[in-house]
Amino acid sequence: MQVLVYHDLLGMMQRPHHAKVTQKFCKQYAHVGDIINKALVEYKEDVISGAFQGASHNPYKINAADVDGFVSELQRMGLDKAASAAAEVADKNNTSKANQTLIHTLQ
Repeated sequence: MQVLVYHDLLGMMQRPHHAKVTQKFCKQYAHVGDIINKALVEYKEDVISGAFQGASHNPYKINAADVDGFVSELQRMGLDKAASAAAEVADKNNTSKANQTLIHTLQ
């Protein structure tokens, strides 16, 4: 009996030490590990730079009453840091949306 792991079949493990442990009986049908790693690096860079998540990737709206209720519930549960972070993100999103509306109005 042999166990074939799809990570090996798809070439998902692209680190040098993984080549040493890939079984000889396993044929690689693709090398998607490099593609996955590249995508994750790009995602990380976009998050750090603030390019993601922009307005085009955030089509959902939440009204102020729901934000307040969520923040209050987090506080009630003793999750003050989470409540502060949620309030900060909501404020940032509202400011960002207001700025985008202003920019579109001025164009």
